[in-house]
Amino acid sequence: MTAESEEPGTAQPESTASSGARTSFRPSARKGRGADTTSVAGLPIFCRARHFARGANVYNVPLWDLTSRWLPEELKAFSSVSSASSAKVAVVSADAGISRIAFQAALGAESDGEDPNPTAPKAGTYRGDDEDAPSDSDQSETGWEGPLGGESRVWSRAAVDGGLLLLRRVQAAALLLAAAEEGGAPAPSYGLGVSAALFSPEFIAEGADVSLDKRLAQILRTREPHFAVCALRSGHFAGAVFRGQEAIVHKAIHRYTVRAKAGGAQSSCDGGKTVKSVGSSLRRYGEVRLAEEIKELMTKTWAAELAACELVLVSVSNRMKSTLLGTEKEPFLPESAKVRKMPFMVGKPTFEAIREAYLRVACVTFADEKTAEVLAARFRPAPAKPAPVAEAAVKQAAPKIEAAPVKPYCEDEDELYTALHAAAAAEDEELITALLDDGANPCVRDGKGRVPYHLCYTQRTRDAFRRYRGSNEEEWDWGEARVPDGINDETDQKKREKEKDKNKRKKDKAKANKVQAKEEADEKLRKDEEERKMLEAAQSKCDSCSKPLVSKPFSRLSFLYCSPDCVKTHMRELQAEAAMKRFSGT
Repeated sequence: MTAESEEPGTAQPESTASSGARTSFRPSARKGRGADTTSVAGLPIFCRARHFARGANVYNVPLWDLTSRWLPEELKAFSSVSSASSAKVAVVSADAGISRIAFQAALGAESDGEDPNPTAPKAGTYRGDDEDAPSDSDQSETGWEGPLGGESRVWSRAAVDGGLLLLRRVQAAALLLAAAEEGGAPAPSYGLGVSAALFSPEFIAEGADVSLDKRLAQILRTREPHFAVCALRSGHFAGAVFRGQEAIVHKAIHRYTVRAKAGGAQSSCDGGKTVKSVGSSLRRYGEVRLAEEIKELMTKTWAAELAACELVLVSVSNRMKSTLLGTEKEPFLPESAKVRKMPFMVGKPTFEAIREAYLRVACVTFADEKTAEVLAARFRPAPAKPAPVAEAAVKQAAPKIEAAPVKPYCEDEDELYTALHAAAAAEDEELITALLDDGANPCVRDGKGRVPYHLCYTQRTRDAFRRYRGSNEEEWDWGEARVPDGINDETDQKKREKEKDKNKRKKDKAKANKVQAKEEADEKLRKDEEERKMLEAAQSKCDSCSKPLVSKPFSRLSFLYCSPDCVKTHMRELQAEAAMKRFSGT
């Protein structure tokens, strides 16, 4: 299928890049010649179906797929701006509709080669291993906040797939002329966005439309971007130098530097304590070798390729930045202003990952007017809060309702607090029994809803209520009085017998455990003695004293001895025995 026959909104499959020394991306589509031609949706005609990102509803067009002379009408004035500071150009503002705003000497001091702010740090300057600088988890050192994004601004921030873009509202050229013929009605516009990594942090912090427009015109005039992309994380390094659709050189390195399962580099673990193990030694060696290989690659092998690059895009944490870029005193790249941190996360450093990151940076994003508003909505300034004076007036006008003071509870003033309550609280057992014998009601509640039994704090006072219940079970509703089962002489006897049986079982069990422990100890001693005798029987013994040989024996003829004395003693015994045999004639 040709580029002209593709329908917008239908994605076409892309070809996969090879991993050779020079790797090419998908061949660009045939470029049209109409610089101001727009599609039906108001977007440029080169926005094809293969560029459509369905999830974000935008078109990501690589720079090499743009037509050779295409440039938005608002940026054409910058295409003729040279180093002469007297050039006068006109810019079309999207906020002013069709009206043109003229300005004199665009970027005057900058075009003359002067730095308007010599004390400001250069774009992308490496500032050493600053622990307070943001890491990859913060998405970038590129500013996500600032003056961009106002309602009357043509520039705003936008986010597509987690990456920060700078989005400019551009009016479609054909629709722009139609709107002019209709009497100056505002023409429909679309959003044109490029990666924030292509802009210096100073431009983003300043947020001036003129500076951003000039830089955007330079980017859109580029058809073969010459960028280097490097990523380093968890012992994995991947880097490549790209020119247009080709990867001139690329390399991937992996070293064992991360602790398995526990995670984290070995150097970070060594900060608190010194670990001495085979694994830690291997990880320390891996970190040293990885740093040496990256330094040789950046300073020698790829020195010429990196020097010729327009930008060096990196994805690295602050702690590992010195490993990839060197220190402030000894940087690996002489032109540190070319170093930019990518405004999105990069996965595991591989050639495929950095190639995808390069494509994201080298693409121009096109979105219709509605989609552009959605992408930039989260970066719009928050609405102004109401004046604090009005809030104070509302607070003063509102009537103050004060809660009535709560009177503290006093038992002396409680009419429902009975003498039985007082006896239970005083832990007087005799008085409790006397009051119950006189007919005091144990079910009555005081002003706080408590029965007398609830005020008993000791076991003896509670037993006084239970003993009275044991002898007068039918007199009161003891369930309402919250008194447990009653106690009498019979229950006391059963309780004592139960306790006696429990103690007896406990003693019998302890005695049985003692007898069992003694039997187990005797059995263990018997087994140990048998094992010792078996071991002695299995061991070699001295032929003189018959003791077991526990060390290297002394040998003579076919005999073994435990000491030199045994050798001499046994030799004399053998000589004497031989002499006796000779004298006896046997």
